[in-house]
Amino acid sequence: MFGEAFVFINYEQALKFGHVAWGFAVDEETYCYGSSDHLLKRPMSDLTALVKYSHVEPGGDIDFWSERGHVSQMMETMTSGHHIRYHAYKSIGLREYSVEAALAEMEKVAAGGWSVLTNNCIHHTYRILKAYGVKDNLLLPQLSKPESLMPKRWFARADASVLSSLTSSG
Repeated sequence: MFGEAFVFINYEQALKFGHVAWGFAVDEETYCYGSSDHLLKRPMSDLTALVKYSHVEPGGDIDFWSERGHVSQMMETMTSGHHIRYHAYKSIGLREYSVEAALAEMEKVAAGGWSVLTNNCIHHTYRILKAYGVKDNLLLPQLSKPESLMPKRWFARADASVLSSLTSSG
C-alpha cells in the first residue's frame, strides 16, 4: 500500500491570506483529516479579542478538530463547510509513511497552542504531514521567509501529484 497526504486550502479565511488543513490515508479505506481552524469569534473591531486571538497558550482552544472516514467522507466534510469550507486540495503520494507518527503529532498540535507567526495552520499542517512522511514537497514555514507564512502562497508552493478544486455536492 502507498500512503497519500492531502493539503486543503480555503482562499478566503484570515483576511484573504487563506487557511490550510491536512489529511492522510490511514489504510486502504480510511483517511484521517482535520485542522486547527482557530476561528476569530468576535468582530475585527474588538481589539482585545484580536490581541487574544494572535496567541493561544498550549492547552488553549484552537478549534482543533479531526475526523476519520472514507475518502468521499473526507471530501464531503472539507467542501461542506462543516468547519471551514475548503476550495481546493493537493494530493501527495508516498511510498514510505507513518500513520502512528502523524497521529502522535496531531495530539501535540491539538494541545500545542497557536501563534499568528510561529505556530499557525501552516505550521500545524506541515508538522503533521512531515510526521506522516512528506519530505521535500512542503515549504518549511519560517519567519525569515514571509511567503512561507502566507497560506495561499504556501499552498501554491506545495509540490503535489494532484491539484483539484473542490465543489460542494449540496
